[in-house]
Amino acid sequence: MDFVILDLEWNTTYSKRLKGFFSEIIELGAVKVNSAMEIVDTFSMLICPQIGKKLSNEITALTNISNDDVIDGCTYTHALSRFKKFLGSSTLMTWGITDIHVLMDNSKYYFQDDKLFFIRNYVDLQTYCEDAILKMGIVENKKSAGNQMGLMTVAELLNIDVSDISHHRALDDSILSYRCLKELYSYTLMLPHICLFDNEFYRKLTFKNTILCSLDNPLIDKSQMYFNCTCGYCAKRKKKWKYSCKAFTAPFQCKRCGNKFVGRIQFKLKYDGVHIIKKIITCQPKSEINPSPDNTIQT
Repeated sequence: MDFVILDLEWNTTYSKRLKGFFSEIIELGAVKVNSAMEIVDTFSMLICPQIGKKLSNEITALTNISNDDVIDGCTYTHALSRFKKFLGSSTLMTWGITDIHVLMDNSKYYFQDDKLFFIRNYVDLQTYCEDAILKMGIVENKKSAGNQMGLMTVAELLNIDVSDISHHRALDDSILSYRCLKELYSYTLMLPHICLFDNEFYRKLTFKNTILCSLDNPLIDKSQMYFNCTCGYCAKRKKKWKYSCKAFTAPFQCKRCGNKFVGRIQFKLKYDGVHIIKKIITCQPKSEINPSPDNTIQT
């Protein structure tokens, strides 16, 4: 099985047609790797922007790609055609799914179709590396390395030499991603991460996460709207729920120890169902701010 690791660089520009900002791809870089984790081919193309005629100063500073560099670049349609041939039947990998979304957006702009069904199989390399690092015991838990491990974080954890890498250039970043993969590759660990790029996977990619903001929504499980005190006892809600800042909040007090706090709960509808995020906000008594006999919860 061959893998192609793709990386993109893009320029954020304003599109009059879309009446909003757009991430226009200006560079594609990729490496093709065989099952022995050897690089067998590379791909690199600069794209002359058509939507935003000039690159932003921020992008030039970040990537060292100038307007002179891209003026003789090819069109996006030509670059994608060349990349399709390069990919062939290989499994596509990207570091996170952002590049896939940007690729879809650019294809929709130029072809009026964002479906990338020239991709047969796909792997989110960031998710795979995070999984492998945990299962191989390189870190004890995900939080010790950050909730979401960036490419440089993983490279540092694996002691990978990056002295020859130009960061934020498509080919170099794809090579660095390959070096991380090579250190962590396991056929057994990889298999569950290989996704068939079919209609179902496309629906998953394009699903828009939604914050549920009404208690009348039948998707909200109200039985989950409770909070346990730090002492382990179930606290009692003292006032009605209020919705603000994308979450429901209410003051609570523990009957056992008298502890007062604010409970914050968020219901987020994702592709695989409703995710519930709870947080306890410790309240500072008024007496600590301005001594008085009134110890009302601060909300």
